[in-house]
Amino acid sequence: MKNYHFFVIGLCLLLSSCSLAITYIGETATPPTTSVDVFYSEHDVTSHFKVLGHMSYPYGGDQEVVKKQLTNYAKKIGADAIVITGSTVSETNKSSSDYVNAEALKYTN
Repeated sequence: MKNYHFFVIGLCLLLSSCSLAITYIGETATPPTTSVDVFYSEHDVTSHFKVLGHMSYPYGGDQEVVKKQLTNYAKKIGADAIVITGSTVSETNKSSSDYVNAEALKYTN
């Protein structure tokens, strides 16, 4: 029975270390926000804003999951909106997108 517990604990640690994470470079604003607008071009943003920072998230094939992860992270850093700017493709595997990139925005008006 002891070996089973070690196996389960080891499996949990392995799975948690492989979790997908957002890479973020930038500032945070307080307090965290409760809703985030999503845009696909800065030209569509009608409010004045400043760019808080840049995010990237591993693309796993489900756009809605990526959008949800990016908006949830944007809420934590106090962003009012994100602009999904595109994707980064690996040089070794040019058939798929490796990361989706986005900018975190804070409205200034």
